[in-house]
Amino acid sequence: MNVLVYQVISNNNVLTRMSASLANALANAGVNASLLPVAGADSIRDAARLISEAEIDHVVAFASFTADLQTLDGQSLYDALGCGLVGWDVDHPAYQFKRFATPIQKRVQICASQSHFRFARRMMGCQAVERLMLPAVDAVPDHSLPMEERPIPAMVAMSWLGEPDVWWSGTKGTPVYPLIEGVVGRLLADEEVDLFKAYEAAVADTGLPVAFDENISNLLANIALFVRRYDRMRLAQALAEMDFPWLICGSGWRDRLGERAHLTYGDDLDYANLDDLYGKCRVALNLNAANGGSERAISAMASGAAVVSDRSPLLQAEFETQDAIRFFDRRLPSTIEQVVASLLGSGEAQGVGARSRELVSQAHLWSHRATCLVETLQGLACEPHLQMDEVS
Repeated sequence: MNVLVYQVISNNNVLTRMSASLANALANAGVNASLLPVAGADSIRDAARLISEAEIDHVVAFASFTADLQTLDGQSLYDALGCGLVGWDVDHPAYQFKRFATPIQKRVQICASQSHFRFARRMMGCQAVERLMLPAVDAVPDHSLPMEERPIPAMVAMSWLGEPDVWWSGTKGTPVYPLIEGVVGRLLADEEVDLFKAYEAAVADTGLPVAFDENISNLLANIALFVRRYDRMRLAQALAEMDFPWLICGSGWRDRLGERAHLTYGDDLDYANLDDLYGKCRVALNLNAANGGSERAISAMASGAAVVSDRSPLLQAEFETQDAIRFFDRRLPSTIEQVVASLLGSGEAQGVGARSRELVSQAHLWSHRATCLVETLQGLACEPHLQMDEVS
């Protein structure tokens, strides 16, 4: 099997790192796997030539990069080249309408949320073999510091996304205003932030005859970004008001929150440095899990930290049943203090961290993801006309 993995070159982008890790794991699994750095139109032309000359069976593209490329007659580029596409997305499909709406005959889609699959399938008509997967790590470190020797009580890595601007206020008095308000209100009240469910309910309530298209998808993407900013700002303010020491990694927060005795700021969000910090912290806070953003949770677990996260059905299924994670209610960020205090005060953090680290070593390495992907692609080769409900 010949597999080509795209690596979109970007400074300190988690997808750049994940691409290299997956390509290496596929090669170790016996696949003829190549990693191709891509940036710009010339790279795509080179990729198309390589796919044809090297008889590539499948291309793996994080963020479903290039899934929207078509020939002049409207055929998918990958259909024209005779190879399949594996789209691996760690964000909501609403941000990438064309990449999900473009039909591809041999498509495998990987997401970290069933609601993302429902959205892509029902709203965008995306037909694919679906696989539900979390991100992974290359390896679990050989040594993990005991909790009592870790110098950082608690930390969170979070990018500065800006202030939550109510950009739709200018639409007041128009039919779209109650629709936006309805979606926003439902998302803020939903612990799992299900955009598909919120949109369907809001359309039903307003009775608007809305035909879903790229404009509506962009509208929902902007709503989702507002909710993400809103949640992040409320959480940051809650941390600032706690009487508990936190390390906050990410530029911009010092200026926004100000100097406080219990807060330490780190501007660096470099992933290699974060892995080192996770190995020195007792509790790591994970954000945006409801939207599929769980790569930092897995990294922290691999380092033996006890992870506290907003709720994700997949994280819950993989780790909560083994008492290897704790969740907080994203609607009430002040509850984080109680969850963290309980972990550290009771001594449970050591056990939670150890159990999660073991689970990562057993099932959440890139070698495990490569094995699952190879099995999926081999099944597709044997029965190319499988429908997605037969394999999901």
